[in-house]
Amino acid sequence: MREVRITKGNGNRELFDEGKLRQSLLRARATILVTDAIVETITKEIRSGMTTEDIYRRAMQLLNEKQHPAALTYSIRRSVLNLGPTGFPFEVYVAELLAAQGYKTRTGQMLKGHCIEHEVDVMAWNEENLLLAEVKFHNDLNMKSDTKVALYVKARFDDLAGGTFRIEGKDRKLTRGLLVTNTKFTQNAKMYAHCVNTFDIISWDYPEKGNLYDMIEETGLHPMTCLPNLSEQDKQELLRRGILHCKTLKEHPAVMKDIGVSTETITTIVEDIEKLTAHKKRHAK
Repeated sequence: MREVRITKGNGNRELFDEGKLRQSLLRARATILVTDAIVETITKEIRSGMTTEDIYRRAMQLLNEKQHPAALTYSIRRSVLNLGPTGFPFEVYVAELLAAQGYKTRTGQMLKGHCIEHEVDVMAWNEENLLLAEVKFHNDLNMKSDTKVALYVKARFDDLAGGTFRIEGKDRKLTRGLLVTNTKFTQNAKMYAHCVNTFDIISWDYPEKGNLYDMIEETGLHPMTCLPNLSEQDKQELLRRGILHCKTLKEHPAVMKDIGVSTETITTIVEDIEKLTAHKKRHAK
């Protein structure tokens, strides 16, 4: 294959790697035949100077034509990005992911540490554990949470670690910290978190098991921003109303009617949600 340099979102140029494209398609549960066809088409069409966004849009177009449910899954990373522009919806989304894993959760809690008071993005607890999570949302997929963020989080958790917190009539102590981002961590941030071993870090693709993508797939809480038949205006209005994921829309379709979505479009959206769920179940077997 000829060498072609593409432009990333941060302006850097790198060699096009068809292996990365193939992996991303398979991760979205595209079939091998569909994946091979899309990779072959894009490899023939690609030209130097094309951007990663160009490649993503072309892959989405082809995947939507050949295997629509997989296209919905393929869009999830950017769909999480579209929970912005502020970070608050993502904080609530992380809390809902943790709640779906069996935790009780609260967001935006003020907790007194040894030295000062801290606002904690997400507090999650069950019978055994109390987790305090710092959530970092980026509006650019190329932005990474670096060592400074990890150091800051470590300092906050250290100040809170010795405290006792009264929750639901029971005194609880912090058992573990979390640092969650919608993009990625730098390698140094990963090394630091692993070294201090007082808090876990979760990004789109880290750790290998239990990363943000895995949490979304395992809980089935796909962001409603992945739905192509909702306009950007509709998505922003749903975010304003606190509607973050597809499951809520399927259970309460009337909220779409309230914001002016047509009955025909609502039917199509619910069908897309059902296809997404069925696609996940088929590949989970």
